[in-house]
Amino acid sequence: MFSFDLMFQPLKRYFDFQGRARRSEYWLFYLFQVVVSLFLNIVQMTGGLVAGLAAGLALIFGLGVLIPSIAVGVRRFHDTNRTGLWILFYPAVMIVSLILTLVFASEAVAQMGQNFQNLDPSSLESGDAQASMAVYSSMAPIALYVLLPTWLASLVTLWFHVQDGTPNANRFGPDPKGRGVTESVASTF
Repeated sequence: MFSFDLMFQPLKRYFDFQGRARRSEYWLFYLFQVVVSLFLNIVQMTGGLVAGLAAGLALIFGLGVLIPSIAVGVRRFHDTNRTGLWILFYPAVMIVSLILTLVFASEAVAQMGQNFQNLDPSSLESGDAQASMAVYSSMAPIALYVLLPTWLASLVTLWFHVQDGTPNANRFGPDPKGRGVTESVASTF
């Protein structure tokens, strides 16, 4: 159910990494960020002074919602009874895979750089199929060793974020949906 209160709840709980966040709170805040970013990107495409102002506002907005985005993500993991450290899973996989690629596939990365130096930019602009294929084949090691594990990590994180929270209280606090409260009250009578 759409609720402006839930959409802006992460801004009200700016530095709050404790407790739990419902799916709707997390995804409505994400929707808010997407809508504002799209609007600012459309304004940037107009060009001129307004585009520069929109670019500055986009930077300020991105920095302004960084902490609440992390906080609501941590609380969302808490709602599924997982530690908030899962928020580090995606960036950790990306950094580790990038380091491993640079260490173990350094020859492929060096070859990719060499292929880009030898490439004529005008052939790409003209739509030359061989030039495009050279770019894609040069980027294969990066795609295989960095993008694939990062994509898989994002799927794991997405799966955790779309799961329903644990009913009743868990180790991170009471259920934000209020499930289990009536059962515990009824059992006392």
